Amino acid sequence: MITIRHIALAALLATSSAAFAAQELVTNGSLTGPITNNGVPTGWTIFEGTPDIMDATDNVGLLNTLRFGANPTASTDGGTWVGLGSYGSYMERFGQTLSGLTVGQQYTVSWEAGNFGYTYGNISYLGSNAISVQLDGVTVGAGAQLDLGSNWYKQSLTFTAGAASQQLSFILASTTSKAYMSIDGVSVKAAQAVPEPATWALMGLGLFGVMAAARRKA
Repeated sequence: MITIRHIALAALLATSSAAFAAQELVTNGSLTGPITNNGVPTGWTIFEGTPDIMDATDNVGLLNTLRFGANPTASTDGGTWVGLGSYGSYMERFGQTLSGLTVGQQYTVSWEAGNFGYTYGNISYLGSNAISVQLDGVTVGAGAQLDLGSNWYKQSLTFTAGAASQQLSFILASTTSKAYMSIDGVSVKAAQAVPEPATWALMGLGLFGVMAAARRKA
């Protein structure tokens, strides 16, 4: 016979399943690594060009190189980040393979973006641009276009998984702007679905059962 205790247990299991579905799928989303020109942190792969690992005192992955077009602030994630440049047909792109995706499930990819640029002598990467998100080399969306400035901006978009394993990558959106942008704090998690009415009812009954049991023991 199904009792209130059984209903409470079912509600608890449903809640636990939802929490599990929101697990992080990105490896080293903090983009932590040594300052490197033409390199990316552990867990990531270069697909095009020469991205760099840098921080607020080391531009384009070169130690003690303060050649930013705007002084960067610290991202929410902190530490090092990756710089991506564009100049006409030349683009820089990096990423990693996501595993454990559920086909048809929606996922949210989020990141922080900054446009601090690069300038040295007659070399100038100070244009506006945006960071695009690609799955298996195909663009699925982009963050907002950013002008040169000192701030980081949180950005995100949602995609639907088409396979259990897909390649996630980042590249600048515009090929006409000579820009050098930064990315940090990358995350991919299953989008939280709104519970069906029946699920809400089940959880409500479960809570009622817990409260009733507590009253009996009081």
